[in-house]
Amino acid sequence: MGKSRYEPLVKFKKKALDSAERALIAANNALSAASDKLNRAYEELSHMRLPPKGSIGEFTQVAAMIRIQHQSIEGAKDELRSAQQQQFLMREEFKAAMIDYEKFKYLEMQEMNLHLKEMKDQEAKMVDEIGTMTYKRGAI
Repeated sequence: MGKSRYEPLVKFKKKALDSAERALIAANNALSAASDKLNRAYEELSHMRLPPKGSIGEFTQVAAMIRIQHQSIEGAKDELRSAQQQQFLMREEFKAAMIDYEKFKYLEMQEMNLHLKEMKDQEAKMVDEIGTMTYKRGAI
């Protein structure tokens, strides 16, 4: 069977789909890392306690560490939101690339099926012609 005129487009769309898939995987990994970072920040905060007694210096130091940890949590939340947004965009890009690829793959299959049908019709005509020629020879 010959090549389809859509074959180069299908290959191009397949490369675009693979690229979009890799970007989606990277976005999923970044989202997972951001989620882990936020969970670790919350875990660290849960272990921090203000001293029940001691000097004001210790109290201020622990309070500053807790404040810094809260800032770290806010940063991790921002990172998580950004990663979620990036993952959403990559998922949409992947869907669009998949649709494009499937569209051209379908067109390629339609063209190949048409070509196959034409070859079958041509073969049927040749068989009919051979049958007719053989019958005429036998009748002579």
